[in-house]
Amino acid sequence: MKKIFFVFVVFFLTACGQQNKETMKPQKDIYSIGSEIKHFDSEPQYGAYISTNDCSFDILINDIPIIKYKDNSGGGLSRSYFPLNWDITKKELQKITVRLSPGFNKETNSLYSSLNRNSGVQISIVESFKNKDDSWGDEEEIKNYTTPQKIIEGKEVASYNGNVSFEDSFTFKANVPYEINTLENAEILYTKDKDKLKQLEKEVVSKYNQIRNIYLKGSKDDLANVLYTREKRFAQQLYLSSEKIKSRWDDDYQFRTDSNLEFFDLKPIENYKMSFYGNGKLVCLEKINNEKSSLWGGFKKKGDDEITTTYLVLYLYRPKGSTKLEIY
Repeated sequence: MKKIFFVFVVFFLTACGQQNKETMKPQKDIYSIGSEIKHFDSEPQYGAYISTNDCSFDILINDIPIIKYKDNSGGGLSRSYFPLNWDITKKELQKITVRLSPGFNKETNSLYSSLNRNSGVQISIVESFKNKDDSWGDEEEIKNYTTPQKIIEGKEVASYNGNVSFEDSFTFKANVPYEINTLENAEILYTKDKDKLKQLEKEVVSKYNQIRNIYLKGSKDDLANVLYTREKRFAQQLYLSSEKIKSRWDDDYQFRTDSNLEFFDLKPIENYKMSFYGNGKLVCLEKINNEKSSLWGGFKKKGDDEITTTYLVLYLYRPKGSTKLEIY
């Protein structure tokens, strides 16, 4: 039985083609990001505890997926925690979108034809603040959401019982001190023009293959060069110290050349569909069979008996006035 390891990571690509040595950002520049990160007297962190029952579901923040789950066993989430800061770009109302579809029927070994009376999602948004010693204080719930219910025969049941799908949304206020305007300066990529979509698809596939080739044939410095701007953005959104930036780079990324790996591979980009997020400003490729990233593969650490499957999620955008796609 293979272990499944979901890696929800995204990448920034700051240039295409050949770069000279002056513009390259090798691994040592990742370690230096901490000197450029702003810190504030108040550094709030936001997260979501999500519980679900008897449904497949997509949950998004600001139209970017937090989690996409297709039920194939009748299971769900039980107060699972998801960090939110890396999809929060400024101090304003943040929109959470909930989309439900039928869950798994164990008796027929297939999906139900509609949502059931007990299908539902519960989300608790929490806020915490960083202490002076770089630890995080206690969490405080600032928003609680439960999919709509009604009373039938004295019991609370889902109000959408019998529907094939359900969508709802709610907002919460995030008081982050930073401001990131990347998507405000991006073009809307979504279009109904089939010719434009076909051309866009070629560009997207090319960019995905470019990142795949870095993992399969490039060096750790090549990877650092690709990830530098993304890591800098995340470090700001998560208020990371220099020590934690280094730890994140050293510990959180598996790479072909890592000495603790026996095996590493990424599959060819195929059997995908093109999907849009970020209010049409972000595009990605998702596998048709499970709607996970089409940039996927596996690795095996020394001493492990199993291969860990990994999905690398890439969202592409086009800056206004540019002809090139970049990676968000």
